[in-house]
Amino acid sequence: MNKKKSETRLTKEEFLESMQNRKLSNSKAIAKLTQQLHQYDQKYNMRSEVFYKLIVGTPLEDQPDFLDWAMCHRAYFRTLQSKFSLKEAIANVA
Repeated sequence: MNKKKSETRLTKEEFLESMQNRKLSNSKAIAKLTQQLHQYDQKYNMRSEVFYKLIVGTPLEDQPDFLDWAMCHRAYFRTLQSKFSLKEAIANVA
């Protein structure tokens, strides 16, 4: 029997552990988070930024899929912030 090679995907726990152990660089983490956000954008036909502004603080925030989406969105921006210092960000704006 031929077995199809399954795509290896990290669980959220594995992803968090990898980040804590720095097995993933910030760039790789951002790429993975961007991919996951894009999947949510496509699934719900809504940009993550819009979703996040609408969902936070509402009862729907506690739905498992929406909670995962919101956590992914927060992780994305926290990872971006950790990659770029404030000084670099200001220099790039100027």
